[in-house]
Amino acid sequence: MDTLDEPVQKRNSWADRVQALLEVVLVGGIVSSYIAFLPFYLRGGTEESLLRNVRLLAVMLLSEAAITVVLIALLLQLHRQTWRDLGWRLDRLKSNVGLGLAVVPMLFAANIVVAALVRHYLPHFYTEHNPLIEGIQTRADLALFLCAAVLAGGVKEELQRAFILTRFRDHLGGTLVGLILWSAAFGAGHYIQGVQGAIAAGLFGLLFGIVYLARASLVPPMVAHTVYDIAALLGYWFFRTAANP
Repeated sequence: MDTLDEPVQKRNSWADRVQALLEVVLVGGIVSSYIAFLPFYLRGGTEESLLRNVRLLAVMLLSEAAITVVLIALLLQLHRQTWRDLGWRLDRLKSNVGLGLAVVPMLFAANIVVAALVRHYLPHFYTEHNPLIEGIQTRADLALFLCAAVLAGGVKEELQRAFILTRFRDHLGGTLVGLILWSAAFGAGHYIQGVQGAIAAGLFGLLFGIVYLARASLVPPMVAHTVYDIAALLGYWFFRTAANP
């Protein structure tokens, strides 16, 4: 079985570790989010007003995703690496897609369990709906947010996770350390969805990372992430439509 923990030639100087850490910070979302939000902020926008405008929010998510992917591409070129070094390969495509689809029910189950635990032990933090998608009012809103979910979630976040985990593998203490730290950071990055959303996101990130490392391929986590996001959005839309005909 392929694994991303195969021995590689490592340089263990402090300079390499610092560079790897800077690269993790660079693609971790802070820089890209700031750049994507800056034009909106300069026009007097706030985080609260952004959350109330689902179309503008989707555009910002897509912009942030594009910036992150460009940063990753530049860093890969700097190291004379390719997307294949992150696990973008199409061998064993059928089995990898099948694995990704098999993970989707686990994600829904995990979400249900997290919601039940938060409702029981942390009722003040319990939310029935994701605040990020409650602003979806029209089919155009839904279509735009589906694009954002696929590209910013299923594609960008998995490329981001793969890049960061490989940097931990090579210079920052190993993939296990990277998996734990980045899953926690991934969850914290979704705090805008509330405590419940942050916990669920952290657990999702852990599952995506485990699948990625186990298969040494981006395909399974990308498929799982994309299908889950699409199913969740469509489920929200059709449930809302049925409840408010």
